[in-house]
Order: sequence, then C-alpha cells, then structure tokens
Amino acid sequence: MADMEHDPLVLDAVAGAVDRVGRVWNGYELRGVEHIPQDQPALLVVYHGLVPLDCWYLIARLYREHGIHLRALADRWLFRAPGLARLCRTAGAIPAEPGAALRLLRAGHLVIVAPGGVREAISGRSRRYRVTWGQRLGFARLALEADVPLIPVFGEGVEELYRAPLAGWAPLDALYEQTRLPLVPVVGLGALPFPVRVRTWIGEPLYARDTEGPGALRDRVEASLQALIDEHQAGSPRLLRGLVDRWRSPWVPCTEEAL
Repeated sequence: MADMEHDPLVLDAVAGAVDRVGRVWNGYELRGVEHIPQDQPALLVVYHGLVPLDCWYLIARLYREHGIHLRALADRWLFRAPGLARLCRTAGAIPAEPGAALRLLRAGHLVIVAPGGVREAISGRSRRYRVTWGQRLGFARLALEADVPLIPVFGEGVEELYRAPLAGWAPLDALYEQTRLPLVPVVGLGALPFPVRVRTWIGEPLYARDTEGPGALRDRVEASLQALIDEHQAGSPRLLRGLVDRWRSPWVPCTEEAL
C-alpha cells in the first residue's frame, strides 16, 4: 500500500499554499459540498481543463475547510517528473491504475478522476467545455465493482486559467499519441494563471441502476457532467469574461482568518 502513503505535515503546508493562491488570485469558490456523502466512499468525476488547477483548489479547500481528504487518480506521466511526482504524492494522489483506485474506494476514501485525461485537456478551442471521453469505461467499471456513487464535478473558468493556442493541432496530437506526453505550449502570466474567477460545482450523486452496465452508466454520468457545464459555463468561453468576473468581486487579502 506504499503507493497510498502521504505526509500529513507536508500536506497541511501544500494545501494551505494552494488554497491561498486560489482564494486570492482566482477568487476560488466551492459550491455543492452537501452532495458529497459523509459516510461512504464515492468516485468524483471531473472535467479535465487544460491545466486542472481547479482540482488542486478543490482538494485544498475540502481538506482545509471540511476535513475531507480527496484522493486523486493522476496521469502516469506526472509521476515520471521528479518535482511533480513528489508534489502529487504529498497531496495523496496515485497513478491512475484500477487496482490501486479500487483499494482506495474499498478502504472508504473519496476519489476523484478525470476520464478525459490529457486528450480532453489538449483537445483544442472547438472542444472547450465539451466532455471528451470517447469509449472510456474504466471509471464506470470501477464504480460498479466498488459499488459507489459517481459525482459529477466541474470547474467553471478552468479553460481561462491558461491558454494553449496550438492545442488541437494535428501534429501535436500525433506527438501525444506517440509519447503520451502533453507537449503543448501553454501561456499564462508567466508561471501564474490568468486571474480569472474559478468556481467548482459539485453535482448530485448518481447511483448505478439495477442491471445497468458500464456503458450505460458512463453515458449517464457524461450527460450529467455536460449538463453541469452547460448550466454554469454560460456562453462561449472568453478570457475577458473571466477576468471581468474576477475584477468585479472584492480581492480577498491573506488575513489570519483566510490562512
């Protein structure tokens, strides 16, 4: 079970730093926490933005304000980069492998997964805020085997945090298929994201129906997640809209209470 170990002391520090960035820079808000079960494991299913900072903000906020340690299934390439690997493991993330994920769920953990993965993240402008799962069934099979509900999760504004003008370009897509590395140039304010408003919306849990197979369950979760996106990401994605939304709201100082 070594792949599930993490350092609580380091996690406290990392979660605090991430939550402060989200709170001050992106005015991060979390809605729908009441939909997370209090007494059973569940699989949270999230839309994968270009750079999924919304997931980091979510994990940090749940940990600091609600005492919930959400475990993430992360792409294997993250664990091949020394700095990123340590950061991911500190937060309790594990490589996205069905066996490890099943052990987490059976141990009573809440787990978050982005079925679209890197393909969804770098699908390009025409696919922003469109669920791109293809025929992936692993997460649905996992939920059925573990007998846990699936909860759709969406980070409003996630695609405005960074931009990748070449995402969706055929040569880069082909390069990803060969290397499984997201070799797409990303633009922000240097290393910082654009200061756009980010809100995470947690939808209502979905439970498998009697005799429902993984394909039907996947389709139902996909439709629920897309409906959540359509409801809260009004209009076409625009960086300017996200910036204006953030600037209209008061900036939160790093007071002792916010820390």
